[in-house]
Parts: sequence; structure tokens; C-alpha cells
Amino acid sequence: MAQHARKKKRPWIAILFVLALVGASAILAQRMLRPKADLAADGGTIAAQRGDLMVTVTQSGSIRAHNSIQYKCEVERRGGAEVTILQIVPAGTYITQEDVDNEKVLITLDSSALEDRLISERMKLSNEDEGVKSARGAYEIQVLTNESNIATDKQNLRFKLLDLQMYLGADLANELIEDINDIVSVSEHVAPVIAQALADPNLIKGSQSAEDLKGWLDNIVTASGALSNAQANFVGTQKLYDANYVSVLDLERDRLDVKSKRFIAENSHVNLALFKEYLFPKQAEEYLSLYIEAGRKLQRTHAQCRSELAQAQAKLNNALMTHEHQAEQVKELEQQITVCTIKAKAPGLVIYGSGDSGDMFRMMRGRMGSSGVIAEGESVYEGQTLISMPDTAAMIAEIGVHETEVDKVRPGQPANIVMDAFPDNRLQGEVLEVAPLPDQQRGFLNPDLKVYKTLIKINGTHEFLKTRMSCKVEILVQSLEDVIKVPIQVVANRRGRKVCYVKTAKGSEEREVETGAFDDTFAVITKGLEVGEEVLLNPPMFTEGVGDTGGDDQGRFGGRKAPELAPGAAPMPKAGQGPGGSRPGGKGSRPGGAAGARPGGASFKLPEGMIDGAIAAIKKSDPAKGAELEKLRKDNPAEFQKKLQEYGRSLMGQKGGRRPGGTGAGGMPGAGTGRGNRSGQGGGGPRGNRQGPGGGGAASRPRNN
Repeated sequence: MAQHARKKKRPWIAILFVLALVGASAILAQRMLRPKADLAADGGTIAAQRGDLMVTVTQSGSIRAHNSIQYKCEVERRGGAEVTILQIVPAGTYITQEDVDNEKVLITLDSSALEDRLISERMKLSNEDEGVKSARGAYEIQVLTNESNIATDKQNLRFKLLDLQMYLGADLANELIEDINDIVSVSEHVAPVIAQALADPNLIKGSQSAEDLKGWLDNIVTASGALSNAQANFVGTQKLYDANYVSVLDLERDRLDVKSKRFIAENSHVNLALFKEYLFPKQAEEYLSLYIEAGRKLQRTHAQCRSELAQAQAKLNNALMTHEHQAEQVKELEQQITVCTIKAKAPGLVIYGSGDSGDMFRMMRGRMGSSGVIAEGESVYEGQTLISMPDTAAMIAEIGVHETEVDKVRPGQPANIVMDAFPDNRLQGEVLEVAPLPDQQRGFLNPDLKVYKTLIKINGTHEFLKTRMSCKVEILVQSLEDVIKVPIQVVANRRGRKVCYVKTAKGSEEREVETGAFDDTFAVITKGLEVGEEVLLNPPMFTEGVGDTGGDDQGRFGGRKAPELAPGAAPMPKAGQGPGGSRPGGKGSRPGGAAGARPGGASFKLPEGMIDGAIAAIKKSDPAKGAELEKLRKDNPAEFQKKLQEYGRSLMGQKGGRRPGGTGAGGMPGAGTGRGNRSGQGGGGPRGNRQGPGGGGAASRPRNN
């Protein structure tokens, strides 16, 4: 039922909203039709005056020593183990030079957990030592093995070459191995050399093959001689047989001897042919093949040795890296145990750390569970400042400059410092440093807040200055002399031009002006106004013909732009910054320039789509009235507007609703609620957000009024 009731109310919300805009448009139309002469009645006037203008940036901050010794916790928190303070010197203790010389202990942190881990890590380191020795020994053995294998294969290759040279001779052997890498077929490679050797036996003279060839030739000669001798014996025996001096058996024996010797002679010729045709090429190919294979084996041995040596090297490197990592662990633990005892480095006053911006940032991120309290028994985290010993001879002020003003601040600019505790003492100084990036700690707490840490050097030595005292710093950005200036709210933006409304005998006159630097109150007019001319303090919302097209005025509701700077003038902030935007920390506002505070055009027309939505909502709640208004809208638009307003007033009376008001979008007339809202978006009441020439946008850092 509750959900149904909420859904039922939604059409009334649309109707009330549209009718409120319709009512506002009627009021704006009435204002727009007033003559210019009546506009001056909205506010007073002020004369443009000549004088000096000091452009400053003012921020609050605190005092600290320029140089100080920070004693921080350097112990890492690992494995969830907390680091606690066992002993610490009392705050306010003054450390003398004698204490420094004697290495006085300021803080002792609990190192028991670290010492237990150190014992375990040292045992692991001992095991890694053995691993390194084993890997190094295996590597050295592999180096010697590789050298032996390579030497053996080189020797075998050399022996195979000698065998080839011994068989064919050095000349033919060298000829065969000259282009050995291009050999496709060993037999085809050897055949020409064999033919050359057989054609000219002198080529193989002194080789094994020459000896073999000579042996076969000698066999032929021997066999031929034996055959001739046997034949001669047979002839002699035949004669003796014919003379009946020998028997038939003797004759037959000599005949068989001739036959046998003839077989031996024929066989020696066959053997020589076999040697030349088969045995000689075979032996040459075999010796060459053995030489080639020996060379390939040497290559394989080289590759295998490289692979095995690389593996041994990888194991050794892995063992060394593991050992080095373990040694680093031990060294780091020893260092961590050492920093658990913090000794005095220089004389000074002991001040407990309360957590600077970096400490607080880390703590709030939850990196450590420490409370940040410095006391015996309390846990601390890495990087936490435990003791700070400031050098009070040189003090500085630390402030945070908002992003809207940081472009104005430069190192070397003069500054005045006023202590909250000593308001009568006005100290002098200068800007020392401006951070290039926003403060991370403040950005973490509020991502929309961008402030830049700025350090201000304080001239001289002042005994009353103490660290962390609150102060206010005023930085002189620019000093202008003898310039024409007017209050910042009198400058308006019309159609992309900066204008002022000058009071004349005929009424107010729109005058285009050029602006220069500005401060919180005044803006410099470089062109367009003369000294003594009266300008309206409250520029009119509308003038005839102004802003009809929106253009640079950001639509009919007139968001005004900041004035352009004159050459050499201080940089103007962006919309919503300084003049033209809500000044950070400003209170209230003078009329004239909140973002969307006044329409910038002469006409106001409700969008057709919004009216369509209102008619549709009325039809749902009151079909007859909706049909009547829709017909009237077509036949008589002017009467339709009037009837729609009357219906809206009657509807609000029935529902008990109040007249539209509050801080309206664009701050329509009559919609103001008085004091400006915190968002910095201007309302139409008498005290909206403070704005400057050409207003624009919500403020980045407003305060409550």
C-alpha cells in the first residue's frame, strides 16, 4: 500500500514542478518588460575610483622547524607480527652532545620475533651453501668431461685422416677432403680420384694402395715366370721322354705343372682387375667415410658438451641465486634487528611523533593496525615518526593552498605571518616551496578537495615560536598602484562581453569594459570606465535584447564568465574560483553574479517537452481539466499560460504545498531562501554565495555562513 501511494503521488510532483517554472517565467517576463530607467532602483551605485590594489592569498597553517631529525620506525611488519615499543625516552628530554657521543639509546623495539626468524633463515642459508658447493662441483666435472670428450674425438678425426692419407697418399687425400662439406655421394666423390690414381700410379706412390697395387703386379710377374719355367721343363722332359730317358709319369707331372702355373698366372690377372675395379675404390670410400663420420661425431660432441655445460651452469646459477636470496633474507633480518635499537644522532629536544600527513595517510589506509600512539607497549608501523627533534633556529610555516589559487603562488613572493597565539607580532617571510602535486592525505579524506602544500620561510629567529603553533599566512601575489577599480560584483557578462551598468541622466547604460587583476573585494578596470563614473552595484538580471540566444552567457539563465586578464595581470581562476566563482572560505555574497543567479536573456520560455509532461500528468489525475487545457493550448496560448498558472495555484492550495522558493536552479527571482547554500551554487536571496566579475559555477571550498 505504501508503495502504491508513492506511485500515486508522482504525477503531482511533475505538475507542481512545471507549474512552479511557469510561475517563475511569468515573473521574469514582468521584470524583462520594465524600462531600463527602472533598473537602478534594484540597488545603489558606486563611483569608479583610482587607487592601489594588493592581490594576496591568505591561508591558515602551522609552524614547524625547517630542519629536524626524524626518528622513524624502519622495522617491516611481516606475517601479521606486531612491532611494539619496549622502551622509549620520556618526551621533553633534552639530548646532549655527550649523549650522542655515548650512543644513547632513545627507543628499543621488540625484536624477539625477528630473532626467531633469523635462526631459521640462517639454517636455510647453511643448506643453500651446500647446494652451491654441489652445483659448482658438478659444473667443474662437466667442464673436464667435455674437454676429455672433445680431445678424444679430435684425436680420432686426426687418426682417420692419417688412415686416408696412408692409403691414398697425402695429395689425393687432401684433394678428397678439400670440399668435404659439399659431398652428396661418397662413391661419386671418390670415383674420379680413383680413376686418376689408376691412370697415373705415381700419384699414389708411397701409399698403402700403391703397395697393394705393386703386390698384385708382382704376383702377375711371379706367376708368368713360374709358367715360363714350367713350360721349359715340360719341353725338356718331352725330349728326354722321346729319347726314353724319363718315364711317362715324369712327362705327365711336368705337363700338370705347366697347367697349374698357367692357372696361377691367369688368377693373378683376375686379382689385379678385381683390385682396380672393386677393392681399391671400396677401401678409399671406407677411409673417407670413416673420416667424415669422425668429423660429424666431433660436432655432436661439441653440441652435447655445450648442452650439458649449460645445464650444469643453470643449476649452478640457480643455486647461487637461491643462496644470494637467502643471504639477503638473513642480512635484512639482521638489519631489521639492528634498527630495533634507535640511538641518538644529534642533540635536541625529544618530541613524540603524532603522525604527520604521510603517517596518517598510511595508517588510515589500514596498512597497519597501530593506533599511532607513542608509548611503551604500543605497536607501531613502518615509516611512523616516533621522535622528532626540530632545529628551532630556522622555522617555517606550512599551509595548504587551494587549487583555485595555487597558480598565483610562486617561490620568492613576500609573505606576512601572524600567529594565533601572538596576534600582535607580524612576522615577515617569503614563499620557499610549492608542492607540484596535491596533498595525498587530504585528497584521500576528501577526493574533491585539492590543496597544495606550501612552505613559507620565516625571517629571523623568534624564541616564542614553537612547533605546531597555528598561524595565518598572507602571501603578496601582486601590488598594483594607481589603477581604476570597482567592486567585483558590478561586472557582469553579457553575450561574452564584460560590462558594467553606468548611471546616466537617462537611466542605466550598458558599458563594455576590460578587466585586470582582482582581490576579494575589487577588480581592476583597464578600459571602459573613467574615475568618478557611477555604476550599479546590482547589475540587472535582464535588459532588452540581451542574451536571447544564450551564446557565451551559457543559456538564458546566464552563467557568467570570469573577466579576461590584462597583460601582466594575475591569473584568473576558473569558473567557481575567485571573482566570478565562490571564493574558498567566503561568507555570504553581494548580489551580482552567482552561477545561474539571474537569467541572461530577455525571454523565458518553458520547454515544450516539460509542458507535455505536465499535461499528461494532469490528464491522469483530472481527465476533464487536462482535455480543457490541451484544447486551450492550441486555440489561445496566452490564455493557456494564465489558466495553467491558476490551476497550479489552486492545486497547491488544496495540497497544502508552499509557494515555490528555496535555492532554485539558476536562482530565479523570488526563489531565494536568504543565506547561500554550502554547495556554492548561488541562490536568489539577499545573501547568496559571494561572486566576482562574470560569475560562474559552484564553489570548490565554500564555508557555512
